[in-house]
Amino acid sequence: MDPITLYPIGAYQPMPFPAPVWLMETLLVVGFFIHAIPMNVALMGGITSAILLFQGKNKPESYQQRAGKQIAASLPLFTTAAITNGIVPLLFLQILYGPLTYTSSILMAVPWLSVLFLLVIGYYGLYIFNYGQNKLGEKSPWFLLGSSVLFMVIAFFFSNNMTLMLTPEKFLPMYQASPSGMHLNLSEPTLIPRFVHFVLAAVAVTGLAIGSFGLYFKKKDDGYATWLIKTGAGLFLGITLLQTIVGPWFLFTLPGPVQQQFFDVNGAGFMGLNKMASHLFRTSLGLDVIALIAMAIAYVKGSSKAFITGLVSALLLIGAMSEMRHLVRVFSISNILDPNTHAVQPQTEILIIFLVLFVALILYLGWLAKIVHKAYQNK
Repeated sequence: MDPITLYPIGAYQPMPFPAPVWLMETLLVVGFFIHAIPMNVALMGGITSAILLFQGKNKPESYQQRAGKQIAASLPLFTTAAITNGIVPLLFLQILYGPLTYTSSILMAVPWLSVLFLLVIGYYGLYIFNYGQNKLGEKSPWFLLGSSVLFMVIAFFFSNNMTLMLTPEKFLPMYQASPSGMHLNLSEPTLIPRFVHFVLAAVAVTGLAIGSFGLYFKKKDDGYATWLIKTGAGLFLGITLLQTIVGPWFLFTLPGPVQQQFFDVNGAGFMGLNKMASHLFRTSLGLDVIALIAMAIAYVKGSSKAFITGLVSALLLIGAMSEMRHLVRVFSISNILDPNTHAVQPQTEILIIFLVLFVALILYLGWLAKIVHKAYQNK
């Protein structure tokens, strides 16, 4: 029987969409991509920085100490960018899939609302380290670890919500079991592999950030810059190789019909049922191979050119994965909720204002990065 008959999820708001669905989907994916990069560094940068500081705790002039402090100093900026950039994808997610995401958020209301408090505490921990490390001494890296742990809890709650909204057949049974808003989606088979996959990705992106620091220092301190490039490339390389196990684990926990859109073992040339999804899947594999080869060269030789090649490939890979993530959502619920069936009445003035402000935000973040860059140079 049709799950929407068994488990009613309501309908869209009576007001029509203010912009074409294709445009809002594009802004959702692009917004997530812009959010994902700083978010990944904010998520695992604290743990990475703390490990480096512990490694060099008896060597105050070591590269580990130097890198650990510099990464930690950048984390409030990455966290700020992640929060600010996260508004755009969350906004369009709620517009396009409101009947699902609002319901899943209500079912897990307590952990979902706790995200705000966990974020504030974790954010504060980063500042405690940066402004109190002289007083705290050897204890200070624990604040970085604590912040990363809190951010990982937030990521786990997000994974719960994003998977729960894809399974509306669970809504009514959950609510009937308890209307307290204390639910998590722990029975979902994709939850753990999805969470592990994204946490490992955050470590890999932190490696990209470390190597990018090396590119910055290349003309100032070649020895330190080469160490940063090798360290960042090695971190990315090791974690991405590990993803060759975790990635398929995540893929094969997806429902069969969703898997087959990307990768159908019975199809010609392993072509999936959906051409766009298939091309994205194969493109991602190609970009992954290029990034691995380039990072392997950068790890062995400390080559800036090899690292830049790997960096560009990795960023394109993140973009492709962002679109694939959206397609998983579309394929999972297309028979239950399809935004394309809802009325559209473009509000041109509001749309123009939004796009202008969106571009202004990007320009502002670029200007802010330039100001921070100059301030850091003058130290």
